[in-house]
Amino acid sequence: MSIIRSAIRSSLCLRPLDPVISRSSIPVLQDWKKCLSTVTEQPPSSPLPLPPGSSPIAGLNKPSGEGGFYGKFSGFSKHTLKSDIMNILEGCNLTPNDLKFSYMRGGNLNPSAVYVQFPTRSSYDSALRAISRKGKLYKLERAARSQWDPIVPYDGKVVALHGLPPNAIIDDIDRFLSGCLYYPGSIQFMTIQGLGSSKRVALVHFTSQTQAMNAYITKNRNFLLNQRITLQVLQ
Repeated sequence: MSIIRSAIRSSLCLRPLDPVISRSSIPVLQDWKKCLSTVTEQPPSSPLPLPPGSSPIAGLNKPSGEGGFYGKFSGFSKHTLKSDIMNILEGCNLTPNDLKFSYMRGGNLNPSAVYVQFPTRSSYDSALRAISRKGKLYKLERAARSQWDPIVPYDGKVVALHGLPPNAIIDDIDRFLSGCLYYPGSIQFMTIQGLGSSKRVALVHFTSQTQAMNAYITKNRNFLLNQRITLQVLQ
């Protein structure tokens, strides 16, 4: 009997696997391996497209029913800076980008007004109260967006050179501004009308507000072609 049992066991060990059974068992093994995985495979979800120019956080923390309000501020001097206006209108939550200086094209490019963009109506009302506390020197009146939009701000980076000789050229400006950081290709000549005469002015765009102020400090009242030049930083 032991001989017969040994023969039966040897025949079982030598029997080849049925190829059909082997192939059919592969998916079962693969599914079994997936069940052991701790990570659930899910197709990536595609977010809905946002409208052009919109932001995922647009609309958050924005008061309902309130839009931009615009004002025309006047009563300041020609050397007033944006920081000075912001100090006068303290408590109105303004930034430098909310201010635009409007310059007269005649005379000495004096600023005629500062247009202010207020975030809310309550901010505009706060500005009126701030001006009333500081006396009647300053004035604020309502303005329209159509007055605000066309104004291109200089942001304190553009310097006007007054008193140029009629024969001054770009090379003369370059020599005059030697040591200053500005964009050479930005030099622009213009003629403004004074009282009974015209004056030649050059506008120069500097790399930063600091560099524009540095040019004003170091070059103002210097000579160009034997003529004294006056500098003005445009806001």
